[in-house]
Amino acid sequence: MTTDSIIQEIREALAGRPGQPIVLGVCNAIARRMSWESWCVRLATIILVLVFTLPSLVAYILLGLVMTETETRTRGFFAGLVVIAREWMDRIGEGFGRVFGRNRSDYRGS
Repeated sequence: MTTDSIIQEIREALAGRPGQPIVLGVCNAIARRMSWESWCVRLATIILVLVFTLPSLVAYILLGLVMTETETRTRGFFAGLVVIAREWMDRIGEGFGRVFGRNRSDYRGS
């Protein structure tokens, strides 16, 4: 495998499928606004997240909420996370209820 083919594979992996964002679509939106290659923006974002994890993630989420191209997808993503978290909490609560011998009717009646 040559260096050129490795670089080409990285570019293709970071470019993603046409029109399909990899996470929230922030990198693709920035690349379009700046007339840059999307894989370059994604690579820079990955490096920033590795070096400055929390500030980079916060900036990425805020950009996802603020940019008109990604706003709907970002809100939908977090709405889905809330649903998943609620389901997990219900399952954990049911598990604790089984372990400690109580069910939901015990809580409602007293």
